[in-house]
Amino acid sequence: MGVQSLMAAPPADVASDPVCYGEVAVAGGRLPIAMAGAIDSGATPLILLHGWTLDHRMWAPQVEGLAHSRFLVMPDRRGCGRATAPPDLAREAEDVIAIADFLGFERFALLGLSQGAVTALDVARKFASRLTGVVVSGAPLPALVARDEVLALDTYRQWAAAGDLAKLRADWAQHPLMQGRSPEVAALLATMLADYDGRDLLVRSDPPGLPHEVLRALAVPVLALVGEHDTPWRQACARALCDVAPRAMHAVVPGAGHLANADNPARFNALVAGFLKSCADPKKRA
Repeated sequence: MGVQSLMAAPPADVASDPVCYGEVAVAGGRLPIAMAGAIDSGATPLILLHGWTLDHRMWAPQVEGLAHSRFLVMPDRRGCGRATAPPDLAREAEDVIAIADFLGFERFALLGLSQGAVTALDVARKFASRLTGVVVSGAPLPALVARDEVLALDTYRQWAAAGDLAKLRADWAQHPLMQGRSPEVAALLATMLADYDGRDLLVRSDPPGLPHEVLRALAVPVLALVGEHDTPWRQACARALCDVAPRAMHAVVPGAGHLANADNPARFNALVAGFLKSCADPKKRA
């Protein structure tokens, strides 16, 4: 597997970071990727997809907890972080495959949180043969459960168009989906949100449709995670996905909100590791 270090301007703290960095060409631009862990561990590599207004840094607790046993790849999704590829939710499944192909992954596992979970499920329906398993956390699935969670996206679009990012960030920081349950998590969220530039709000980019019949036909094992203190709608979505997808299971991360991976990383990582072990590639077991 050849990993090229192509980033012209890696993060300032890269010298003290256990992660290495590269870039992958996709339609319209490039996606930065952060990588950590043992390439030759024998475990299926895991690609992790961050949530809205965040970037690859949200996975720091997984680098600490999972990279000892498998190789992790954490992109900045298009329209986010340092990505130069323009926002387009419909293209993100192809982006994941581009990353896997660039790194030489024949098969891999996926982990997505929130908006990243939607992309993970879209990959599962389009490229099932490439996946050993999919973990989704806090997935928004309005086709399964009527949304009763308020997101002021129209207002945020107006503020982004007017260049009033300070107002947008301040308002979004108060939303239940952005509440870390420790000072350390709150600080991590604040750091990422301070770098969010709202460019994805300035273009039309509809998420992939994931209706009941699509999810019912998923051929890939799925773990539907949700934080104990996530919004009631996200909890209902996780249960509904488990009821619909034929190879899905459901688990609650105790003491965690929407950012379950950071609020309770020990339990989150244990659930992810156990699930991925249970659906390991037979070729790897042989």
